Formats: sequence, C-alpha cells, structure tokens
Amino acid sequence: MSEPFDNEELPVAPPAAAPPPETGVSQWTLWKFYAPLAASNAMMTLSHAIINGSLNRTSQPAQSVASYAVANSICVLAESPMVMLRQTGAALVRDRAGWATYMRVALLAGLIDQLICLAIAWTPLAYLVIHGWMGARDELFPAAVDVFRLLMFISLFSVLRSIFHSVLLVKQKTLWITLGMALRVVVMLGLAALFAKTGWLDSGLRGSVIFLTGMAVEAVSAFGSFRKWFHSMPLQQPRTETTAPPLTFRRVAMFYLPLVVAAITGAMTMSIINAGLSRLPNPQNVIASATIGSVVTYLLMGPLFMIHQVSLFFSAPLVGAHPHDRRDRTVGWFCVQTGVGATVIVGLLAWTPLGDWLLQHAFQAPAALLPFIKDVLRVSMFLPLIAVWNEYRNGKLLAAGHSRMLTAAKLLNITVLVLSVAAMVSLTPWLSARISPIASLCALATEQVVLYAVCRRFKRA
Repeated sequence: MSEPFDNEELPVAPPAAAPPPETGVSQWTLWKFYAPLAASNAMMTLSHAIINGSLNRTSQPAQSVASYAVANSICVLAESPMVMLRQTGAALVRDRAGWATYMRVALLAGLIDQLICLAIAWTPLAYLVIHGWMGARDELFPAAVDVFRLLMFISLFSVLRSIFHSVLLVKQKTLWITLGMALRVVVMLGLAALFAKTGWLDSGLRGSVIFLTGMAVEAVSAFGSFRKWFHSMPLQQPRTETTAPPLTFRRVAMFYLPLVVAAITGAMTMSIINAGLSRLPNPQNVIASATIGSVVTYLLMGPLFMIHQVSLFFSAPLVGAHPHDRRDRTVGWFCVQTGVGATVIVGLLAWTPLGDWLLQHAFQAPAALLPFIKDVLRVSMFLPLIAVWNEYRNGKLLAAGHSRMLTAAKLLNITVLVLSVAAMVSLTPWLSARISPIASLCALATEQVVLYAVCRRFKRA
C-alpha cells in the first residue's frame, strides 16, 4: 500500500520516466492465480467439516468430536512445519538444481517431525502432552491417544505434498493443486458416507481414517502434477547480477527454520484455546461448539490464508520499488475485496436463519449446540478483516527474505493469545465458547501491528 505524504513541502523533482511495463499487474491476473488456491483452501477446510459431520453422527458425538479435536490440535502443531516447506520452496526454488537442495532439507525436516510424533504417541510423553498440557480429562485421555496414534502420519503425507506443490506454485500452475484437493474431498465424502451407512468406527478414530486417507490421495495426485511440470524448469538458472546465488543446504535451512518457529507458534492457537476451554464447566460441549464454529469460520475465511502467495509473486519489492510501481495498490485493493467479502459471508451465517439451516444440515451440528456456535460466529466474523492484511505483509517479507520477522510477529501473537485465554477463563468464564474467537482477534491484531511496523521500517530503510 502507498505511504501517506508528509505535511512538509516536498522538493521539486524532475519529471519521472514512464514506469516499466512490469510495474503493473491486473486484477484478472491476481484472480487467475488466486482463485484455484482459494478453492483449494476452501475445500481443505470443507474436508475438516466432513470429518466433524461424520463424528457428529456417532453414538456419542460430543465425546468423538472432543477426542478428535484434542488429538488434531497436536497434529496441527506437528504438521505446521511441513506446511511451511511449501512457502520455502515457492520463495527460493527457481531451477531443478535448487529444488534438489531444497528437497534434502524437506526430507530431513519430515524425518525429525515423524520421530517426535512417534515419541509422543508411544511413550509416557503421551500423558504429559495430552493429559497435562492439553488438559484432556481422564475419561477423554484414552480416546484422544488412540486418535493421535493414527492421525500422526498426516505430517508424512504433508511433507510430500509440500515438496510437489512448491514446483506447481513456482510455475504458477495453481489449478493442479485445486484438482488434487477436489479428489481428496471426493474420497473423504465417500468414506464418510460409508461409515454413516455401516456404523464402523463409532468413535473419534473415524475422523482419523477419513483424514489420513484423504491426505494420502492428495499426495499421490500432487506427485502426478509435479511430474508434468518439473522438467519444464531449467536445470540451472542462468546467473546474472540480479539473480540470487545457487541454493545451498545452509541457505535453505536458514530461511526455513524461522518459518518453523512461526508455524509452530501459529499452530498452537487451537491447542492453547482447547486447553483453556477444557477447564471450563461442561468442557466437551464448549470445545465442540468452539471447534464447529472455527471450522465454519475457516471454511469461509480459509482462502485468505493464500493471500501471502499473491503478495509473494505479484506485490512490489519491499525495498527499492519503482516510484510509479502500482502493484502494491492493486494487490491492496485485492485484499480489501477478499477480506470484506469473507466478513459479510460469515456475518450472514451468524445473524440470519441461513446459519441455523447450514449448521444443522451441512455440518450436522447438534441442535443443542446451535446457540453457542452462532455466538462464536458473531465474533469470528471480524477475523477476516485482520487476517487478510497479515497475509499480505507476510508475503512481502517472504519475498524480501525476512523470514525471521514472521517469527517475531508470531511469538507476540501467541503471547497475547495465552494471556487472553488465561484471563478470560479465570475472569469471564461465562463467555464460554466465545473465548476462542475473542482471543484470536486479540492475537491477530497484535501480529498485524508488528508486521505493519516491520514493513514500514524496511520500506523507509
């Protein structure tokens, strides 16, 4: 976005030369790149709604949803570094030689991640993490452990998917990512229908099987798309004064590690929230309400979390942009459209009868939980207005190679989240499931302040 002029008089400058052609980008170009990613992200969130809908059809829906939510919170935390591999590849990889170096870092990260998951699943760490840290009560602990022992393999397929998707992003073939996600959703819908008809796996394990199968299908599909476009990349990018030096293991690792910290802190959001909500009266219903409300919200605002890719590839450089470069203005207007649109849609579900109908029929939410879920949505509707600008500035910092700044912002985000949840659980427990979106709003707003200050500082440097 353009900076406001100072009030002091500016010196007269000679007429500026016409801006070069590459300093402009059209809204059509942005939508052509973004729409498949948005559809993919929406379908990803829909896949979680499919799981929650299937769990709500078990004989004990609150128990099934709660056990799956606790285990999934840990898996989201474990998988988050694997997701950042895709951002790393999109930012750094430009040729096949660089991709080979990047893949070595990715596979090592995946191996370490899987070993940590195995240790949590099959050692006394399970009790420490699930019972102690996550706050799962004695009656919920065995079911949550069983779910996690299967769900932990999600990160294995996630690292493979990220490796293959990085090439598709660099080639800007985002439609192939969407096709793979569509196949995943179809398979998950089929499994959910099968379980509903047969009654198999009448517990939180049902969600694990559906999710794991869908991820495996998507990883296989991503590999097929990757093979189609990988060989169109140059073996080695021609070196000029403006191109980056060849990728090394150290350079990729140093770019990736700060993103790991940022991803882990960001993924701790639901873990911290669930840990706080588990200490309220009637925790199973509170967690179930907050979880379903979050799933609905992120189904609608989830595409906004792809905005950083638009900013990464299409916004103006953070430093040294041409004075007449209009890309930031165009991308900024794009952010306004997407952010306001998501807020309006969530608001319609929160304040109209359409929300009741969709929650009951599309998400299979129990009728007893509807008032609490709508309370969550009435606060969550403001999240897109902040999240879209966080993603915009994340993309600019990634393009400039300042991945460490994302870590600083996320650390402050998680600090505010912890303090907010702790304060509300202690002082205003009557807020119940609304604690989840209120704490998220406070955390995202803090992150936005940090990102804005950092980008402004680099731009003025």
